[in-house]
Amino acid sequence: MLVVTNTIKVKEGHAEAIAERFGVANGVQDMPGFVRMEVWHGSAKEGVEELKICTVWDNEEAFKGWTSSDSFRQSHRGAGGNEAILGASLDKYELLISRTSGNE
Repeated sequence: MLVVTNTIKVKEGHAEAIAERFGVANGVQDMPGFVRMEVWHGSAKEGVEELKICTVWDNEEAFKGWTSSDSFRQSHRGAGGNEAILGASLDKYELLISRTSGNE
């Protein structure tokens, strides 16, 4: 299992509008190996808000399939031109341990 986080820093007051883009069906949900996506909103600090887009994949190959797809290119078209976005960083994590409520 692979989790990919895209941390996006935005000008205060713009996070919810940018987050709405991730609620629109853009093809990721149909990709082989896609498990789920979550969008997290952090508290504003010094005029900057943070969005953390977390996607969960069966494996690295499934994620690479998404990033090389036409759906990926179409869903990211024009994203760099948004003046409210101050920066972004991408990180990947491999799942080592998972616990749920009721696990002993």
